[in-house]
Amino acid sequence: MNKVILASLLMVSALMAAPLTWERLVKSSEEDPVLKAADRRVGSISSGPSLKLWDDLQLRYKMDGFGFLEHDFELRLKPRSVGEEKATRAFWTAQKKYQQARLKVDKSYLIYDRYERALRYVIRQKTAAINEGLYQVNQDRILVLHSKAGSETFDALDLMGALEKTAALKAELISDSMALRDTEMKLRSWVADFDSIALDTTWLPTMDELNAVLKETTTVDSTFPAIAMTKGKWEVNEQRLVQENTGDRDIISHIGLGYKHVVAKKKYKWLNIYDDYERVNPDCGEDSACEKWLLVRSDDDRRSIDKFYLNVAINIPFFSNNNDDVMRRQISVLDAESDYLEEQRNLSQKVARLYEEIGALIAQWKVQKDFVAQVDAGSIFQEFAAAAGSDPLLLLRAKESALESTLKAIKLEFDIFQRYLVLLDYAGVFARDDISNHLKAGLK
Repeated sequence: MNKVILASLLMVSALMAAPLTWERLVKSSEEDPVLKAADRRVGSISSGPSLKLWDDLQLRYKMDGFGFLEHDFELRLKPRSVGEEKATRAFWTAQKKYQQARLKVDKSYLIYDRYERALRYVIRQKTAAINEGLYQVNQDRILVLHSKAGSETFDALDLMGALEKTAALKAELISDSMALRDTEMKLRSWVADFDSIALDTTWLPTMDELNAVLKETTTVDSTFPAIAMTKGKWEVNEQRLVQENTGDRDIISHIGLGYKHVVAKKKYKWLNIYDDYERVNPDCGEDSACEKWLLVRSDDDRRSIDKFYLNVAINIPFFSNNNDDVMRRQISVLDAESDYLEEQRNLSQKVARLYEEIGALIAQWKVQKDFVAQVDAGSIFQEFAAAAGSDPLLLLRAKESALESTLKAIKLEFDIFQRYLVLLDYAGVFARDDISNHLKAGLK
């Protein structure tokens, strides 16, 4: 029974595991914690500001003494400023645009990172295959040189050079193996349940397609996520300035409605009745013995409506010394504007530099590929064979030269695609949801 269950689990796991493809790798960005946090930020402000009828509402209580004879209740509110509702809505709109731009920046970088790692793996696989071919050619050269030992054409320096190159090629093969392993581990941190890596090279655009992309001019504007984010931050600071300045124009500080309750039957006080006593005894004078005090009870016989009161506090703006706050807000807006302009200027320079570098690298790549095409056509081999006769060393050198040119072309491809990925990241292509193959979609 246990064997049947184990076999069933193995079959289910085999069915669930699938090769890692470009589509699965790109889709894995949706589960990234960074992107989920960005989604939560946007979702938290999507509903907009809640209805607010006043800025502050307080219930105040005052007790006169500890005899619990007088109790004062007041409901005090601070009314909203004129135009504050409109300014608040504008601030929330700017904040939402800024958070959406931040979301695009985060998403673009996450997908860029996945493409870059996958491209590194594909190129390293090609490099490892070429290095393996170079190692085999070098081993064949060593065998030929050993066979010529003792002859007039034998050169010990050539043999020593071939042996030294063997060590260098072995190091390259070890480096390729370790790089592939490390990159695979990174890919598994994004997509853990794959049984093999099937990153099809047809997913990548050709050099001709890249040339066509570079011929189209790209305007660096607020459609680029990084620029949109800095512009959004500038607009947020502007709207915050408007909102806070609106609050500074408050005329009424607060309005209070109160009620004072007096427990009259328990409230007593002494009254001096000297004046009345003096009228009865004119000869009393100002002698303290003539003073008469009477303990009387005071009743609060006011109507209930008379126990309510209303107070209004009005702000007096003169000499309020809020210029420092206003200046601070204005400086924050100017700083945000400077950041936006600087980001746009720097990104324009970077994009122009990337166009130049990619164009120059593609020209170098074509030179290497033309040489490899001549070797594959056999024309160079025929020239070597005619010149070498029965000497195989020149034929091995021709094969080695073709492999080295192919290796240079592959390394140039990696440099080209690396810069191309950065260009797509700048342009926000990776943040688009309407395409699956971002590399071939280009900058359109």
